[in-house]
Amino acid sequence: MKLKGTLQAAVLLLVLIHLQISEAIWFPWYFHRYGLEPHSARHRGAGGGGVTAPAASSGKQTMPAGGANKDKNKGGPTCPPGFELKDPKSVREATRICDDNPVLMQLARLYVVSPERIVLLLAQPSLVDSCAEIRDVLSNIHAATSKCVLAPDNIYGKLSEGLDYFKEVVCESDCEGSSRKRFAGLLEAQNCIREMRTDMIECEAPPDWYETRNKSKLCLIYNDVLDCYYTRAAMLCGIEAAKQLRSFAADSMGRAMNQKCEVSKKLPRVVNAMPSLATSSTPMGMAIVTLVLILIFC
Repeated sequence: MKLKGTLQAAVLLLVLIHLQISEAIWFPWYFHRYGLEPHSARHRGAGGGGVTAPAASSGKQTMPAGGANKDKNKGGPTCPPGFELKDPKSVREATRICDDNPVLMQLARLYVVSPERIVLLLAQPSLVDSCAEIRDVLSNIHAATSKCVLAPDNIYGKLSEGLDYFKEVVCESDCEGSSRKRFAGLLEAQNCIREMRTDMIECEAPPDWYETRNKSKLCLIYNDVLDCYYTRAAMLCGIEAAKQLRSFAADSMGRAMNQKCEVSKKLPRVVNAMPSLATSSTPMGMAIVTLVLILIFC
């Protein structure tokens, strides 16, 4: 039985050796190696079939559509029936890597040079003006990358994703949007957040920290920045605003990083937290706020 199988294999090998080139390319590995694809994917007429032959001049017979299909599927030494070579130009265009310099230049308009600088946009004097410029920056970035792709780990591409999230939450006019509703309290506390600009800059990590490949170190710094935001915001704007700022920063910064980090669920303990805006609006709340300010500054 074993001898019979060996003889069959030997006969098949002899047959394959004597195949002509035009016959040999019928094997699937050849299609895969040389980039062949079905004619049906490249030659579709109005009816979903093959290519329709062009109209012939008067006095000459018109080639039937079936004949055109037959010729297209005839095959040859470099194109077996039903297959043809892919257009190398279209393949190159589809996979061309973008020059990221235009993206960098657009981000520089907003001084977005790190994930933290996306969060810092919350402290701009006018969110209306900032949002107008953010939309323009993102529009230019999308135009610059419309016919190419940025490398998946391109840091400027990731910063653009974080900026796009900022626009979705802060700049969109749809007040019923899920992201905007989620951070409604943060937007209400924007006047207080604006006063935190210096504090937020002091919370920033060392330059290029987000480019490290050491995930443990990266995630440790990431959570340190979030905790710093929370502590400073709690002291100036209240616990609720601090929670929302921390959550927003985690989302926007996370989108601007190549590695995903888990956000620590443990919040820092803040002794001198500012009472929330809802509490301070009552007479008792005003008294508490006054007492807290006396304890802090006296």
